Amino acid sequence: MRRIFTASVQTETNTFSPLRTGLTELREFYVPPGAHPDAPTLYTAPLTVGRRVCAERGWSLSEGPCYGAHPGGLIRRDAWETVRDDILAHVAAAGPLDAVALGLHGAMAADGYPDCEGDFLERLRAIVGDACVIGATLDPHAHLSQAMTDNADVLIAFKEYPHTDGVARAEDLWRLLQRALDGKIRPRMHVADCGMMDMFFTPIEPAASLVREMIELEAEPGVLSVSLIHGFPWGDVPDFGTRTLVVTDGETPHGQAVARDLAAKVFALRGKARTPLITAAEAAGLAKAHASATPLVLADFADNAGAGAPSDATFLIAALMEAGVTEAGAAFIHDPVAVQIATAAGVGARIRLRVGGKTCVFSGHPLDLDVEVVALHANAVHDVKVVRADLGDVAVVRAPGNFDLVLTAKRSQCFAPNAFSAFGVDPRQKRVLVVKSMQHFYTGFSRISADIAYVGTPGVASLDLNALPFRTVRRDLWPFTS
Repeated sequence: MRRIFTASVQTETNTFSPLRTGLTELREFYVPPGAHPDAPTLYTAPLTVGRRVCAERGWSLSEGPCYGAHPGGLIRRDAWETVRDDILAHVAAAGPLDAVALGLHGAMAADGYPDCEGDFLERLRAIVGDACVIGATLDPHAHLSQAMTDNADVLIAFKEYPHTDGVARAEDLWRLLQRALDGKIRPRMHVADCGMMDMFFTPIEPAASLVREMIELEAEPGVLSVSLIHGFPWGDVPDFGTRTLVVTDGETPHGQAVARDLAAKVFALRGKARTPLITAAEAAGLAKAHASATPLVLADFADNAGAGAPSDATFLIAALMEAGVTEAGAAFIHDPVAVQIATAAGVGARIRLRVGGKTCVFSGHPLDLDVEVVALHANAVHDVKVVRADLGDVAVVRAPGNFDLVLTAKRSQCFAPNAFSAFGVDPRQKRVLVVKSMQHFYTGFSRISADIAYVGTPGVASLDLNALPFRTVRRDLWPFTS
């Protein structure tokens, strides 16, 4: 009987963020061994899919712990070592093993460990030996390192951004693991450097065609999997950059040729597949002129908690208020102090409240507002099926002009319209909605409005990479070069 181990550890490290990631944060999405519900999350799908596969095959599955944190700043060294060593201790206790299936991110960086996933996989390989098949799913916003490909047999990244295909990619992973364990394939990985760093929004062209092409390439003889590693633009680490990753059956020049040809096509799209950004002033102008029956959705791109930003920046909200925009809403603004004050005042209270602008220079100036406390929710969550984000306590306050602000005690990006509706704000009745997100909001909000714009403000997740203080990354990559 085959013996398999599965676990998950993930976060996304923005090395420019002032918010350090400690053990408390890495336990934010912690699930102890054997306690994971049957419903998958984005990064634990290899575990839940593995349960079904192993039950069908009569294989023994040992479930290790699942750790996860909201994207944030550099991970504390002791926190990473504690989490890493805990999972590896469960690996050692479960052995000997025929395979390991993991849910990883790919862009974790800790103090002293710029490549956490590579560090983990290298130590894992030393425990399980060369005969054990190691596979993992990755977020495409990863730093694909040599240590990762040297110590794993199969790495498969999500193809879609927003990431709507986590379960599908976990199923791909398990299909390959089964075939490898049955002796039907010998997976080998091939990587090509695209010479760039960019963002690829896959629901629309030209990135949509890249996804279709990857799927078509997987139908070629001997090609088992094709991934585009977009890279994570806000990680100042040695393995920064966009890469293609092709898994083939056995060593073959064809795999490297596929990876190289796809990399050339990706490079030709540099700057063309990213989200176009407007300024805060332009966004305010759009909002003032907006007369559609559906809301104008404005993505506060650079203050996205999903990229490690503080989510308390006021640049866009201030521009809208100064322009006299009314009937608006904004979610989520991370401000535990404001939440505490509003909670103490109580629903119905009218108070002077200082909102946002607290964490760093990229947070802007605080907004001093006369507000009404319209709703309070203790221990709230933002539930969008594959992600269930802990918001802590939530306060909804209404500024003049029916401008509703959803304030949270804990950080989370805004994924879906229930960021408003769950707290008593009807998003369909607003003329303007500000969402602190880059792309993950799109699937949900595009169902209530076709009027969506992306706003470029100062922030630790700015797309102007030349404005960020990189020290480690290669400077011969686009957009650092013309």
